Amino acid sequence: MNASHLAAKAALLGLAGLLGACIREYQPPTLAEPHAVIKIRRTYDTIAGARLREMLVVDDHRAFAADVPAALASAPRIDSSLVHPAPATFGMASSFYHQEMRTVRESYYEQEPYSSYESYNCGSGTSYRSCSRSVTHYRSVTRYRTVTKLVDVVDAQCQAQRRFAPAVGRVYLLQYSFQEHGACSLSCFEQAPNSDGTFQNLICPVAPPEK
Repeated sequence: MNASHLAAKAALLGLAGLLGACIREYQPPTLAEPHAVIKIRRTYDTIAGARLREMLVVDDHRAFAADVPAALASAPRIDSSLVHPAPATFGMASSFYHQEMRTVRESYYEQEPYSSYESYNCGSGTSYRSCSRSVTHYRSVTRYRTVTKLVDVVDAQCQAQRRFAPAVGRVYLLQYSFQEHGACSLSCFEQAPNSDGTFQNLICPVAPPEK
């Protein structure tokens, strides 16, 4: 496996982890600023679990997220967003899941007191000397406990990415196709308008690799 395949695999594993993580929001341009339009179309051949979580990430920033009943995946769904006209990596991830009551080990923080000694000037009049005294401080200590709570259990998930260079004023379609757990694809097309009001789908312009 070459370096580029290893890098792509690492990126996809990171993208899968982002579904349950807090990440920075993508800051899209306004209509008054240079921009391109991205349409995100999702189709699912397989449905699992009770709910579906989806996320579109643009260069490690969350541009779109949804958490809906899994039954909605039976029909194609599409959303759109403005993006900056610059080379970027677009990653789409989805996860079907349900919740169960489970006993898990979790960490928490507790303030623990500890003592130290400090010096200070003491005495009176012309007689000065150095004294010491005990001072109580507090530090944050990690503790662990076992609790029973609702946890997300993944039934099927997948992620795919595509790197391309959106251009000002252009419209692009990202087609995310989910076949089954671990099998999906992300295609990219530029929707070029025709004179009769229709449009044709062209392959998205390739972006230079990330440095």
